[in-house]
Amino acid sequence: MKSIVRSVLAALSVLLSACSPKSGISGFWKDADVAAVMSDFDGAKERFTEFAELTLNAPAEEAEKALDVLFDRLAADEVAYYVYEEWCEGAFYNIFSPYRNAGLFEHIAARIEDDGIMADDIERIRLLRRYNSLNLKGQPISLPEDLTRPDGEPVEFPGGEEITVLVLNPSCRSCAAALKALAGTPGRHIAICFGSREVPSVPGWEYCFSAGIRRFFDTEAAPFWLAADADGTVTVPCSPVE
Repeated sequence: MKSIVRSVLAALSVLLSACSPKSGISGFWKDADVAAVMSDFDGAKERFTEFAELTLNAPAEEAEKALDVLFDRLAADEVAYYVYEEWCEGAFYNIFSPYRNAGLFEHIAARIEDDGIMADDIERIRLLRRYNSLNLKGQPISLPEDLTRPDGEPVEFPGGEEITVLVLNPSCRSCAAALKALAGTPGRHIAICFGSREVPSVPGWEYCFSAGIRRFFDTEAAPFWLAADADGTVTVPCSPVE
């Protein structure tokens, strides 16, 4: 009788393992026809979105293994490779994505460099990797060292106070709304501007500029913000203004 019970429990264990999210994501791309992206684009995008949703609760190691399986299969189809890379970038790198995951994007970007298929885009990928690695929650805040006020005077950060940083292009219609939306955050308020238009007249902000802003921030995503505590530790990573 005990042997029968053990057999049943063993079978149940295998069944539960096969149905678990961990198993589901690790084998997600095993039998996928990634080359079908051109014949069934919407279906392929829907399947990728399903995968992205699974990563929200999956162990990082399992998600990375699944991504490796995906890129192993994509290596045989350059067109599909470019399509899925764009989807991965939009899902795991874009700050507006609900699936944003700095660790997974770093894994993907490293894989892209190793594969060498997107040779023409390597410098762009490397720049995204840099953006992706800076100002994560718990890290020391990283800002351009050449920040200056509109009058050319340098901006100093003596420390010892909370700080809210907003990156924006004054030419963007939403910049004034973003400044007002963050007005109630604690501490010092710094708006790092880029572009040629004059800064908006929203009180409570210190406006500044940096020639080297694109070494620290992906300006294509602006406006976005981040925050740090009095010790200079990031408490809010680069995030959309809500």
